Amino acid sequence: MLRLLCVVALSAIGLTACGGSDIEAGDTLESTRQGLACEIETGYCPGDTVCAWFSTNTGEGLCREPCINGTCPQTNQICCTQPNGAPYCNWRCL
Repeated sequence: MLRLLCVVALSAIGLTACGGSDIEAGDTLESTRQGLACEIETGYCPGDTVCAWFSTNTGEGLCREPCINGTCPQTNQICCTQPNGAPYCNWRCL
């Protein structure tokens, strides 16, 4: 009985660890470019987040927490400034 319980428990753990993935083989994700995207051209972001525009001038960006008075809510983030938008907090400037 104990052996059966162990087999069932390990099977359940194994099945929950094997989730599906939408990432194709060979795809890579750059951690600096993950997150909710700003609305193209308008730069709209939901809530109190602001658009952190990419430095490549593609008209695209990611929604990030605002940098208020030069400080970020998380101590390991830095305050980034940008020419055409509000200051934002991130791990590194985009």
